[in-house]
Amino acid sequence: MKALIFIISLLLSVPVYAQFQLAGNGSYTLQDGKTVPFQYGFGYVRKEGQFHFSAGKQSLVVSSLPQKYSLALILQNDDEVWVPDFVNAPLSSFEYEISGFELKLSQDPELKDGRRNFILHYDGGRYRFNRGPGQVNFIFNDEGIERVEIKGMFKLPNKPNATESP
Repeated sequence: MKALIFIISLLLSVPVYAQFQLAGNGSYTLQDGKTVPFQYGFGYVRKEGQFHFSAGKQSLVVSSLPQKYSLALILQNDDEVWVPDFVNAPLSSFEYEISGFELKLSQDPELKDGRRNFILHYDGGRYRFNRGPGQVNFIFNDEGIERVEIKGMFKLPNKPNATESP
């Protein structure tokens, strides 16, 4: 009888809420050429009766899971990209991976105008970052990141492979 009461009380108790902790790792290269590894993850956990959402080292109490998190990329003076969530200094490039999603910012000297030649690589696509700010939106679901959306950047056609004939 006690076992039956215990099982019924479990079934009628507060429903289980989604929680996740996602580790994100990468590296950025400063304009002086120094490459620095970093960690930047996301979390949604219940602690002491409240839900906490974290991005990197920052955490705040929330009433529900945020729909998305926007990582800002800011272009300054045509040759500096700032990603304040990663570091408070201009970058020349970065690589970042979280939950199977991979992002890479690099410069493409082949772009004709020679300015604003930053390219964000994501999911086989190339996005030219030539005005600011750009956004990388992480869209969440109960298990973690559902998808990534790139905003404020112009999608470039893919470069043909060197082995392909014209």
